[in-house]
Amino acid sequence: MDDMIDMAQAAEQYDRDQALRAQAIRCAESFAPRQTGIDGTCIDCDGVIEPERLSTLGRKTSRCASCAQDHEMRIRGQR
Repeated sequence: MDDMIDMAQAAEQYDRDQALRAQAIRCAESFAPRQTGIDGTCIDCDGVIEPERLSTLGRKTSRCASCAQDHEMRIRGQR
């Protein structure tokens, strides 16, 4: 019985580690500079990302200000 519990815990830990790695990759990709052809386009609404926002964030954003705020609220569970 203890072996089965240990195996289940190990599998759960593996799944957690995989999910954390995937999240870290997604975060890193979201801060990477975008391709020139699509630079300045929001990935959520396909609208134009504000030039001031791009300039301030060193072109390392993929969302306009409105979508970024919505995204942050969703992440924090407020929406």
